[in-house]
Amino acid sequence: MSVYLDHAATTPLRESALEAWTRAQRDLAATPGNPAALHFGGRRARRMLDDAREQVALALGADIHEVIFTSGATESDALGVMAAARGMRGRDGGRSLIVVSGLEHDAVAHQREVASRECFDWEVLPVDAGGVSVLPAVSGDEAPAAWDGRLALGSMTLVSSEIGTIQPVANFAALVHASGGLAHSDAAQAIPTLDVSFLELGLDLMSVGGHKVGAPAGTGVLLARRGIPMVTDRPGGGHERSIRSGTPDVAGACALAAALTEVVSESAAFATRAADLRAHLLSRLPDGVSATVGESASSSAIIHLSLPTARPEAVLMAFDMAGIAVSAGSACHAGVTRPSDIVMAMGRSEEQALGVLRVSLGHETTCDDIDAFLAALPMAIHAGAALDGITHVRNERNEER
Repeated sequence: MSVYLDHAATTPLRESALEAWTRAQRDLAATPGNPAALHFGGRRARRMLDDAREQVALALGADIHEVIFTSGATESDALGVMAAARGMRGRDGGRSLIVVSGLEHDAVAHQREVASRECFDWEVLPVDAGGVSVLPAVSGDEAPAAWDGRLALGSMTLVSSEIGTIQPVANFAALVHASGGLAHSDAAQAIPTLDVSFLELGLDLMSVGGHKVGAPAGTGVLLARRGIPMVTDRPGGGHERSIRSGTPDVAGACALAAALTEVVSESAAFATRAADLRAHLLSRLPDGVSATVGESASSSAIIHLSLPTARPEAVLMAFDMAGIAVSAGSACHAGVTRPSDIVMAMGRSEEQALGVLRVSLGHETTCDDIDAFLAALPMAIHAGAALDGITHVRNERNEER
């Protein structure tokens, strides 16, 4: 038996999405057509795409004309951050500052390299010990002095994909607007457990990834308020408001719309059930293991744990051998383990930033899954501690030499 507790990375395809995708593909096979074509096949494909766009808008509290289909949250983030920043600089040449939270997914954080090449300034907001972004202190509706007249765009994730903390996006958007800039948020991790409304958050742009909500990988949405200036690096045939060119994936859009509709309708009930599962897990942790952040300010579906080991690769391997899928907060690439930048931004040491584990829940997660994780946890910690000991001995020998 296998246990899947890595839903923040990707969650299984929902039956509703599979059915919508299959139905759309069959319709397109029977009556083929490009949505841009004027003949009967094209008009049918366009109706299917428009229906999907309307469902997505309804699910996310947006207008149908604000929905831009993309290949996923990564592309949506790249478009949302850089296309809007370029547009703002083109409208007002003095706006060359981009401000982001210190908790952003790489899809946003790595836009810093693009921004630097294009001569934008880049500012990262600090993170407090509880994993929440610290906003500039201002009085009333004033704009932060350092941003006023310079800010092109601000981006803040709604829920941290790594530690699960909920961020003050609405307050951040208000500060960004007071400074004359545009506000973007990556909401990919928020939708399963929070009531997410594009309009009520006061955003100009918002990114969503399909495979985080049970739609096929390779599907996503960028919500972009009409009238905002955007200069895209994806020119072409003028698709999706000329912001994201390329023949649309009609079946993928239908699947995404179905999954989003279902997830949003279940979010309140799932948030409650996930909170119960989370409480069950946290109440049975062994000595030396604790939650990295408090429950009140985080998504109930993401549980970030601090472990008494600095060898996450050994911990993950032990869980994998036990048939349990979880992830480390630190990134392991080609055998090189890096401490979590986000945990270090919270003021933790490098060793503490290595000893972390993320458990993320989905709508199919059961109490038995949590019990299986808890049963395997001591063995996984022991595996990490054993490797810690070997490394310590090697370091001592090297020092003696």
